[in-house]
Amino acid sequence: MPLEPRVLSAVLEHYVMVAAVVSVVYVVVLVAHRLFFSPLAKFPGPKIAAVTSWYEFYHDYFRRGKYVFKIKEMHDRYGPIVRITPHELSIHDPDFYNSINVSGSVRKTDNYKGFARGIDFDGTHFLSTSHDLHRRRRKPLEPFFSRAGVTKLEPMVGELAKRFVRRLDSYQGTDQVIRLDHAYVALAADVVGKICFESNSNMIDEPSFGVEWYNLLHNFIHSLPLVMAFPQMIKILNVIPSEVLRWLDPRLVTFEKFRDFARQHIIDAKRELEQKPDYETFETRNSVFRHLLTSGLPESDLSVERLTREAQIFLGAGSISAARTLDFISYYIIANDDYLKRLRVELAPLMEGYPQRLPSFVELERLPFLQALIKEGLRLSYGVMHRMPRVSPDQPILYRDWVIPPGVAVGMSAYMNHTDPNIYRDPFTFNPERWLNNVTPEMTRCLVPFSKGSRNCLGMNLAYMELNKTLSTVFRPGAPRLELFETDESDIVQAHDYIIPLPNLDSKGLRVKVV
Repeated sequence: MPLEPRVLSAVLEHYVMVAAVVSVVYVVVLVAHRLFFSPLAKFPGPKIAAVTSWYEFYHDYFRRGKYVFKIKEMHDRYGPIVRITPHELSIHDPDFYNSINVSGSVRKTDNYKGFARGIDFDGTHFLSTSHDLHRRRRKPLEPFFSRAGVTKLEPMVGELAKRFVRRLDSYQGTDQVIRLDHAYVALAADVVGKICFESNSNMIDEPSFGVEWYNLLHNFIHSLPLVMAFPQMIKILNVIPSEVLRWLDPRLVTFEKFRDFARQHIIDAKRELEQKPDYETFETRNSVFRHLLTSGLPESDLSVERLTREAQIFLGAGSISAARTLDFISYYIIANDDYLKRLRVELAPLMEGYPQRLPSFVELERLPFLQALIKEGLRLSYGVMHRMPRVSPDQPILYRDWVIPPGVAVGMSAYMNHTDPNIYRDPFTFNPERWLNNVTPEMTRCLVPFSKGSRNCLGMNLAYMELNKTLSTVFRPGAPRLELFETDESDIVQAHDYIIPLPNLDSKGLRVKVV
């Protein structure tokens, strides 16, 4: 017998009331637990950050990558250790950086599961949660990015640098405005493409320096706060047809394009292996992913999906990070005639044989002013601006009078290290002279653009080579002069933390003319 409308309404009201009461009780219990009973309840910090991660979301999504600056304000108010989310601590103490970012021989370091969730890079060596799994997945990659491995890549990097400047030189006297930030991303993408896949991509030679790739990466970066807050979003997007995504918002197709671009490279490498089982080794073939397929990794680590995500990490980070630092250093060289003159005088003896002979990486590393420019550029471009949360899974961490329990994420930021006025005088001023006179051990120790420890940046040696080779070639003696076009420091200085630091979001980029 069907229920009368009044009875049905009463039943529904009852269930709604029960659901509301349960929800309120759940929230009250959750808040009480986080404020009073959580292992992190004893640590200082704003109550709202202890209660909810939506506080971080507000600053990173609605205020567009500003939580890193809010964390700095917390440290100024509460001290060197603060609770910045319900499950995470931040420490700002340059002397303690090496105690959090340790090698595997000191203790195991896990990745914090909450870091970068939702960006669909699960299973990569970078985001492998456990220390041992990270170690297993990273080890086969290390030969390519060790100092010895990078040295083998030097002729390729040098040849790309020469092609790059030939392209720049071709604009001399044309009065055409060039987006140098686009050009540097194209160069970095060509380098990482050759290393990962022996790709013949020539973004350097494309009319707009492969601006589509630049736009794809930056659209992806800008979306990170949203997808990290709603980690199921990418999984949903992955099953929605492209036509529907394009109709909803053309930017949503970015993720699909990025994934498909990387996946095709992995499929091609697997197909080539099947057709040619007698594979060359690393000694004769410099291709990361072709080598991985014969590295002895278990089959579960060699799936197309996992390697596709690994490729996305390499292609994305390899294209953006080095390019952002090149943007930063180049701006100050172009804007300061004294820097340009000093650099050219220093480069002159080594560049006498150009273009038939390029100076080696080792030779360039011996040039004091070039290295001072690079160090200062790395200091203020930060590498990764975002805190990098580390987890000690088995051992407590002792910091002053505080005992941090095992399993708790502790983040430290290169941004705070690099701008600490106790370490660097006038920390926000670009001043390469600081690396030439009265350099203190603290200055060197606190320069951490590639992080440290067992989870440091795998591409550090390659990045240093790219910076040295590119800057020495672009600003060589006798090269056409680059002139800034409607560009100032606001187009360069990092103002937003999207894991990768970005300048003013209204910036029109690093624009130059070749004169």
